Amino acid sequence: MSDSHPVQQVPPGSGPAVMLRDAGLVGLGGALGSVARYLAGLALPLDANAATFAINVAGSCLLGLIVAGLAGRRPRLQLAVGTGFCGGFTTYSALAVGVAELAGAGSIASALILALGTVACAGAATLVGVWIGRRLSAGGAA
Repeated sequence: MSDSHPVQQVPPGSGPAVMLRDAGLVGLGGALGSVARYLAGLALPLDANAATFAINVAGSCLLGLIVAGLAGRRPRLQLAVGTGFCGGFTTYSALAVGVAELAGAGSIASALILALGTVACAGAATLVGVWIGRRLSAGGAA
């Protein structure tokens, strides 16, 4: 075995049954998030790139809220909603395809605006979600 890939120790209480349960929670959340993304894409009166942008920004805000609001608590809910639902709802691959299509059509400026704008706005939305999550977790205190 190589030193660059050490054997990971399995923490107590996280045997195969627990890992399967947790994987199921992530899978269920991911399935629901993917369906929600599909339905949101249909419901939003936007082109595909704008809908992907809106979904990624909203999902990033929700993930920030979940991570901060449940910090140190409810790990299974974090897995189901954070890793699962938000992971299924947001979509890097659709963003990458949109950027590639714009660039391939010669719209380099639009491709850059979509790529950088999504990263900047989703990052800002995550910070807003973290701020809201912390306030809610603290019972409304700053």
